[in-house]
Amino acid sequence: MVCTTSITDMERVTPPCLLRNLLITVTRGLLLAIIFPLVPAVLSGISLSSSLALISSTFVIEYGAAALGIGLGLPPIYILYVLVCVAAGVTLTMFDIFDRAGEYSPRVSRFLEKSEERAHRSTILTKYGIFGLIPCVFTFGFYVCPAVSRVMGWRRDLSILLIMGGYISISIVTLLATMGIFRLVF
Repeated sequence: MVCTTSITDMERVTPPCLLRNLLITVTRGLLLAIIFPLVPAVLSGISLSSSLALISSTFVIEYGAAALGIGLGLPPIYILYVLVCVAAGVTLTMFDIFDRAGEYSPRVSRFLEKSEERAHRSTILTKYGIFGLIPCVFTFGFYVCPAVSRVMGWRRDLSILLIMGGYISISIVTLLATMGIFRLVF
């Protein structure tokens, strides 16, 4: 296909709703995952470079970044706050992206409907499957859970609550283990 629209014409045209909605979604996710963690760092005098390193590593190694935060000498409460902000930002952004894809793409919408129908055929999966998000976040992380939840057609609010609850739990355990608290107790 050859595009016959000139660049100046494209500059005058407002972006389609999908792009505008995706831009809002990604901006909100970045605000939650990057700006919110940096504000307390700046206000309390925490090293900006250490904070950015923790934020960046949380995007990559998720709750494993707690060990890096301790190694950087950051306060444990701040580390937990950063981990939660990044996880919430990514999780909410991914849910929104899947919702937008389902709204604007008939193909994705059909796929989501069919997979939701298959998931609802199983009584056990319908009733208890959503609780599998807790071990899922432990093993696969916060990138996989929104996709699983959306494909299975589970309630968004409960899914977010379970994902974040599981993520906060494993983050606290990782943080305490890194600090050596378990060695003192056991």
